[in-house]
Amino acid sequence: MGVEVEIFDQKFIIKSDEDKDYILKLAEYVDSKMREVNSKRQLSTPRKVAVLAALNITHELFSIKREMQEKDIDIANRADRLLELISVEFKT
Repeated sequence: MGVEVEIFDQKFIIKSDEDKDYILKLAEYVDSKMREVNSKRQLSTPRKVAVLAALNITHELFSIKREMQEKDIDIANRADRLLELISVEFKT
């Protein structure tokens, strides 16, 4: 299936098994990030805008992943403490 999208005033056909609305939402997000980068820096080529937008999106992804890993560690630590408390309570 092909979905036509427009990103930074260029049209693309995206072939994917994903839902059309999802693909459109992704393209809209990428377009908004490219426009945000361009408005701040007024770069000379769309390629430079795309690379900086990709770096910004990747930074967002890595930050979220790091946050999730920290939360997973916190949850595991809390679960361990609860298990210790339960085991102490049942031993007495």
